[in-house]
Amino acid sequence: MKASHAMVFYAIFFTIAAVVVAGFTYKHTTSDVSPLWLTPQEAKQLLDKTTDVVIIDLSSRFYEKGHLPGAVNYPKDEIPAAISGWDKDATYLVYSHWTGAPLNSAQLLKDAGFKNVYALKGNFDAWLDSGYPVEK
Repeated sequence: MKASHAMVFYAIFFTIAAVVVAGFTYKHTTSDVSPLWLTPQEAKQLLDKTTDVVIIDLSSRFYEKGHLPGAVNYPKDEIPAAISGWDKDATYLVYSHWTGAPLNSAQLLKDAGFKNVYALKGNFDAWLDSGYPVEK
């Protein structure tokens, strides 16, 4: 009976250890490749401490109705042609007024060799819901 308890203990211990190691390995290997999601709070902190962040609004139809302060409007379909002249060492924050587009466009930048690329988690609505300023 005691041997069976020890086996269960070791099985649980090694399973937990494997999950923890796999989690650290996943974060380490993907953080160098994939763009990072930033919550509105994290994005605000980035914008407050980094003066040269390029903020890209992918929503051509909604840009005039409201956008993050200082954002430039590049519809997602225009990004591939535009990035050849962009600084790959600059910091970029990409967002939209709908889901999916920011991560895809941010990934496009990462794949093209851009180093500091972030996507706004929850997009424009999350920024607005957080009470942060917008421009029109």
